[in-house]
Amino acid sequence: MWLENKKTGLKWFIANEDHAKRLLKSGDFEKVEVEEKKPQKKAPAKRDEA
Repeated sequence: MWLENKKTGLKWFIANEDHAKRLLKSGDFEKVEVEEKKPQKKAPAKRDEA
């Protein structure tokens, strides 16, 4: 579960559900949806034939 700290804006992935619930209950965090960034395919480097 991804949580965002309301004070700092940092996003954290909390794997332990019990811990995530405690953080949400504290009021300092809110649940957020995070899009995973996929690596972009790069074109192969062109080599000059000498």
